[in-house]
Amino acid sequence: MNIAYIYLQIYRLFDNVTPIHADCGKLCGKRCCKVDDAGMYLFPGEKSVYKLLNPDWAEIENSEFSYEFDGNKKTVPIIFCNGKCDRYQRPLACRIFPLTPYVNAGGKLEIIIDPRGRTMCPLSRELSLDEFDYKFVRNVKKAFMLLLKNAEIKEYMHSYSEYIDGYRKFFE
Repeated sequence: MNIAYIYLQIYRLFDNVTPIHADCGKLCGKRCCKVDDAGMYLFPGEKSVYKLLNPDWAEIENSEFSYEFDGNKKTVPIIFCNGKCDRYQRPLACRIFPLTPYVNAGGKLEIIIDPRGRTMCPLSRELSLDEFDYKFVRNVKKAFMLLLKNAEIKEYMHSYSEYIDGYRKFFE
């Protein structure tokens, strides 16, 4: 099955759910959309969505972050926006922020509050996971349970979780 199609279907899980039952952008002035030189990593295969959509508000570059798959080192693309996007074209990382998937040492998927968001997002600092909208958290987990069936995404998630560990030790 085409990976771009899979991502487009997963995106729909977040059309009508948000982290809380209010516009969280009003709490911080949409800071996550306005941070200079900050972008969102694209998950494996997600770049193909943006080849189809070709949005004029986004720029994709290679990041410093990489992972290994099938003996090859793969660089993770990162998407930067100009602060204003088409909500329905946002990448998955934006849709799930300030949460993130995390594969623990036992190989089990967890949904956690992204420690990288603590510096900019009031929700990341002030709420516990159980205070987020239940449907939002459930849909994040559902999305990644599906994505983790892909061998490359599964391998990526192990490297990504190690990367997140580097931030967790400073914020937890």
